[in-house]
Amino acid sequence: MKNIDWKSIFKRTANFICFTLSLIFLIYNISILGFFYLLVTFGETQGTMIYSLISVAGILLVIIPLVFKLARFKFYYFALIGLHFMTAFMPIFMKKMGGVFDKLL
Repeated sequence: MKNIDWKSIFKRTANFICFTLSLIFLIYNISILGFFYLLVTFGETQGTMIYSLISVAGILLVIIPLVFKLARFKFYYFALIGLHFMTAFMPIFMKKMGGVFDKLL
């Protein structure tokens, strides 16, 4: 009878769950429909805050496997962290661009 290595199964499962949830959060945040849905549902200030908090939650989900050394290929995790930072600052960037276009037009 073969012993089951529960520790490695748990590590792989936790790694997969964290990476997948973070990727789902990123896909939702990058889609403009997600941002406008939050703006329409919760208003501008609260929608922007929730949008940024989803990005922060995605960053925390990516950091978990890095801290506990569950990740084998770290490039993908660092790329996810960078993309989440970009999406966290996207509402601020959109407001600044709106101000620039108002001055130009």
